[in-house]
Formats: sequence, C-alpha cells, structure tokens
Amino acid sequence: MNLSIIFSYRITVGFISNRRNVYNREVILKVIKKFIPLLVFFLLSSCSSLVDKNKPNPLYDDICNKLKFLNFCDEIPYVEEIEIYDIEKLDLKNNECNLIYLEEKIEAKTQQNNELTYEEKISFYSSFETSCLKEIIEYSDKTYLKKYSFCCSFFNTKNSGQKSFSYFATHKENVVLSLGSGEISYFSYQDLLLDLPINVSHIKSNFREVVIDEEIYNPGWFSVKDIFIEDDLLLISYTKEVDENCYNTSILRANFNYDFLEFTEFFTDDECIYTSNKPSFSGHSSGGKISSYGNDNYILTTGEFLSRQRAQDKSSILGKTLVIDKNGKKVKNASIGHRNPQGLVYSGIENKFLLTEHGPLGGDEINVIDASKEDINYGWPISSYGEHYGNIEIENAPLYKSHSVYGFYEPIYFFNPSIGISAIDITKDSNVYALASLNNRSLFKIAFNSDLTKPEKLKKYPVRERIRDIIYIKNINLHILSFEDTPYIGVFINN
Repeated sequence: MNLSIIFSYRITVGFISNRRNVYNREVILKVIKKFIPLLVFFLLSSCSSLVDKNKPNPLYDDICNKLKFLNFCDEIPYVEEIEIYDIEKLDLKNNECNLIYLEEKIEAKTQQNNELTYEEKISFYSSFETSCLKEIIEYSDKTYLKKYSFCCSFFNTKNSGQKSFSYFATHKENVVLSLGSGEISYFSYQDLLLDLPINVSHIKSNFREVVIDEEIYNPGWFSVKDIFIEDDLLLISYTKEVDENCYNTSILRANFNYDFLEFTEFFTDDECIYTSNKPSFSGHSSGGKISSYGNDNYILTTGEFLSRQRAQDKSSILGKTLVIDKNGKKVKNASIGHRNPQGLVYSGIENKFLLTEHGPLGGDEINVIDASKEDINYGWPISSYGEHYGNIEIENAPLYKSHSVYGFYEPIYFFNPSIGISAIDITKDSNVYALASLNNRSLFKIAFNSDLTKPEKLKKYPVRERIRDIIYIKNINLHILSFEDTPYIGVFINN
C-alpha cells in the first residue's frame, strides 16, 4: 500500500478518535455538572439538622426551584421563585389617560430647555389627573400585578438621581402619597378593584417654604423618606439640612386635610453628618420609616449616613430606632447598631416590630425589635453578613460574620447577596409579610413561625421594577407598590 495513503489513513483515524474522545469528555462533563449539585444536595440533606435555617443558601434556592418534589425542600426555607404566567399590555392611546399627552409636552419642553426647572416639573405634575392601567401580570400561583402609569418620567430613578419616588399612607378610603420632593397627592383605593383609570388629586401645602434646602427638589439623594397618617395627623420624615451641607433625619407634622397642609417642625436634632464626612457619606443611608407605638408614642428609624460609629453611640440619634412622644421629644433608643433601616411594621405581637435594613455588599437584614426595651444592639458596624464595597478594610468596622458571638442580636433572616431591601408590610395571613426590594426588582412574601424566631417559607415574585414603598389595604386585600424605574403605581392582588 502506498505510504502516503497509509499515513493519511492513520491521521484520519486518529483525528476521528480524538474528536470522539473530546465529544465523550464533553458529554461526561455535562453529566457531571448536572448531577454534582444534586449529589451535594443529598449529602447536605443527610445532615439537615446542622443547617442554620435563618441563613440564606443560594444552593438550596437553585436546587429546590428545579427539584421541588424533594421532601428536603420543605424543611429548608428556600426562596421559591414564582414564575410569570402571562403578561397583558394595554394601549394607553385608546383610553382616557392624559399622561401620554403630558409626556409628549414634557419631551418637547425638555428638548427646548435641555433641563426642566423644579417649578416646570411641578407645573406638569399638578396638571396630571388620570392614572391608567398599562400592564397586567399573572403569576403561576394565580396572583396578579397591575401596573398603573403615573406622572412623570422625570421622577424615575434614572432622571431623579435615585431620589425616592413616592411613599404611601391611607386616610379613610384614600391612598395618600408623597413624592420624594414633598408633593402630596391622593386617590381612592376602591378604584383599584376595577381596571378603569384612577383619578388623582393634589393637595397644596407650605412644604417648599418650610424645607428650603434646594437639594430636596433637585435630582439626588436627599428627599422625603416616609409619610404617616393617624387620627388626622400627618407626619412626614425627610433628610434635613441642619447646617450647611450637614444632614440628619427629621420629621414635619401637619393636621391632615384635603385643602391645604400647614407643616411645622415636629422632631429634629442638632446632630448631623457633613457631606464631606470621611471615608464616605451617603444621603441614602438615612432610614426614615415612621410607625405608631402604643397610644402615646411613635417610632422613627434613622440611618447613619455612613458615619458608621454613630450607630454604636447611644447618645447619637443616628443608626437607631427612636421612640418619640406625641410632643416630638425623644424618649429612648429602642435599638441601636443599624446601618440604614428603611422598613418597619408592627407584628401584632405585643411591642414587637419587624425592621428591614440595608447591609453593605450583602447582608440585608430583617430584625425583630422589641420597642419596650432600650438600647438593644444589632451590631452594625462591628457585625454584618455583608462586606465593605471594594472589599476594603475600614477602621472600627470589621464586619464580623457572627452577631451573637460579639454580644449582638442576630437578624431573624438576612439576604446574601443583597436584594436592596426596602419596605415591609403585613398580609392577610398571620406572620406572613410582603417585602419589597430595590436592586432585585422583586416582591417577596416571607412567613415566620408564631414567635418570630425563624423563617418558614419564602416566595419571590419578579416585578421588574425597583420597589420603594409598599402598603397593605386590608379592606380589599391588596398591596400598593411604588415603582421607581418608570415610575408607576403597582397593585399586587393576592390569591
């Protein structure tokens, strides 16, 4: 046989053989990659009693969502992902909504002036009267999310420099909302049961005269942080410029009515953090959630504006849950050692509140606060399940991974990686809470045991929007959400 033919034959056979070996290796690797998580899962399930069920485990989340039939998944509070079943988009041009025409005017004005002034923005917002249903999302568990268009595009998180969009309270049968820049509006929540446009009305106030800091009205961090109404009294928290370029979290008050709101100062302090604070400063890290406590007091959450050591200083008002009396005077610190607590809800168990707070890079926490106690320490910045951004070291902020070892209270649950945790509110079910997220753009439902010591079940609903605030309307069993990316108003209808 010709040597060249023999040589060619051997090369060809060798090539085919190598191809076959490569293919076989690829198949084997695919099989291994597919079954290794399952193998690890069963190994871990054999020692499930050793698993800390108050800690998140992305491995369990991934495996249990793919293999829900495994009994072990019922023993671990993994985050169950509820899938979107259907999305229906509606054509706004065919209904009564005036927003699409308003946005056309805004775009024309923006092209003309390049950038709108605050007065021009408020002029557009004041002419906004009708919010229309734009999208309906149905989830696989038969819950629904309705998205209503809302004014205006310059209030979305991108154009506003991440200024908070809106916060909610209820009064009679109305939802009252405050924009991050202090404009107050309302609509009837009974309208949300129908798929018809929502009529939006606006309430005039002296907010602009009382809060003279222009940063509240310009794109950026500083803004209203919550709105609270009880017995015709309106409280509104905000980032206050106490001294030039020096901020804390304070509260204004007004007797609530639908004609004109006359704001006066209710709670503030001389303590503040300068924007030049080293090594860092954040106007976002301000807390600001308000709740009632008993018949005579309120609770205000405050952040530390990244002046981390203030959270451990009992004499500071920052990084705390403060108990404030009806005259706006501080009574005590119910708790200390908080970074940026943006959610607060009464649990229904005497004196106990659920508080949500942002971690740094990871470690968003849910904590149980007993408001009857004083100076209960939750560890920040000594303990955290997150890391400093950039994985840098910061003096006196070691971020130890345990809280209890260092004498602090452990969170009832935490998220790692972070979800950008924001507001929390009750649901129709006892010990089940609706939890909002920013960066994760999802709504969570989380169930705890009866004494609030451990989570039992978590569900995650993708909404594809940053959720700034959430409020539960018990009379009609739905949640209203503040969506920042668009901005829209969301209505989550429970099954």
